[in-house]
Amino acid sequence: MDNQEPQNNKYRKLKDFFFKPVVNVSPSFIQYSGLGIQLAATIIVFLFIGIWLDGKFGTKFIFTLVFTFLGFIGVIYKLIAVTKELDRKNKEKDGK
Repeated sequence: MDNQEPQNNKYRKLKDFFFKPVVNVSPSFIQYSGLGIQLAATIIVFLFIGIWLDGKFGTKFIFTLVFTFLGFIGVIYKLIAVTKELDRKNKEKDGK
């Protein structure tokens, strides 16, 4: 029996290593995790639209600059709006 108990303990540690998360992630982290990718993708899409329009109309970089700037402004607006909304929801949840 003595020999079997350390094996069980060893098995439990191995099982914990593979199946328990290394870092405990809070739900608020998950809410914000996809935001960065979404914001970067928005700027890249606006950049490519500007490049395409510059190629179509034969301009050097005017549309690229304008659309990248518009994408950046839209991203900042979206970031502020989403952050306020998630913060409001978290405060409501904590208040209940």
